[in-house]
Amino acid sequence: MPRSLARLVLGMVLATAVVTVPASVTVPSAEAACRPALQSLTLARGTVAGGTSTTATVRLTCRAPRRTPVQLWASTGIRVPAYVYVARGRSTTTVTVRTSPTTVRSSGRVKAVHRQVVRRATLVRTVTPCYPTPVPTSVALPAYVHAGQTATGMVTLDCVAKTSLAVSLTSSSSWVSVPGTLTIVAGRRTASFRAVTKAPSTGSLPAFDVTIRATRGRKSAARVMQVRPEIRPFRAGDRFTVNEPVLTPEGTDGWVRGTLRITLDHPAGPGGLDVNGSVIPEGGTWTEATIYHHAYPPDSRVTDHLTIVDSTGNVLVHEDFTYVVHRAPEGP
Repeated sequence: MPRSLARLVLGMVLATAVVTVPASVTVPSAEAACRPALQSLTLARGTVAGGTSTTATVRLTCRAPRRTPVQLWASTGIRVPAYVYVARGRSTTTVTVRTSPTTVRSSGRVKAVHRQVVRRATLVRTVTPCYPTPVPTSVALPAYVHAGQTATGMVTLDCVAKTSLAVSLTSSSSWVSVPGTLTIVAGRRTASFRAVTKAPSTGSLPAFDVTIRATRGRKSAARVMQVRPEIRPFRAGDRFTVNEPVLTPEGTDGWVRGTLRITLDHPAGPGGLDVNGSVIPEGGTWTEATIYHHAYPPDSRVTDHLTIVDSTGNVLVHEDFTYVVHRAPEGP
């Protein structure tokens, strides 16, 4: 073989040997080259009722080349395993996070640690229903009641009572009485009670608010109810109010005139009432009368006399009273 041809054949063989790569040799992938680090720790729910559970997800920065342990830790009242493992070829894993029952709302943390990298998540535990026993959650009452009437209320527990339970009831006013103890029988969540209001023997009570509270252990629920003046006819000892009349000139000789409105705190009874000669019909609460004064009072105050008589001739009010008057604004 000529030498030139031999050199050409040898060069081709060497070139082929350089570019040929055995089939068993592969180029490392980006995943294989990654060294997993702890990326995040997330909770499926950030708030749970005490005694229930949620899940946490641990995520690495890339797929694990081998089974990889991640250390876990949790605050008091929250339970997690000491370690969780990310399987080979995976980048995430989940773990169950359990909580203990609680009587108060509390906040804690779950922590994951891998190769000195720490990730944290906050978990809030709300009050555990029915723990350790059912407690009152609400008190139902009407928005208002008139003095002398009885209102029906209801106490509701946070769950069904397994055995009969006693709930304490209190009233913030001596004018409203409730039973000291209310029993909720086994198998029920509610029980009703009576709130009895009193009315004074004379006069009338102004409207006021009363708070009815139901308590068991350290838990309580309350409701505010308004007590309005009793519904009954006007009687001796009851009161009245008057307006502040505006007096306008009447003629040119110094007389002034206005309208006085007298309002009773209870309606007139059967047959009505005579109020200084004016009649308030049954069920009515006010009357108006025209008043005259010679010259405007210098101190803007007027003293008058009021007599109120019922249909049988009984004098219910017989007294002097003073009211304020105002001068009518002068025209342009």
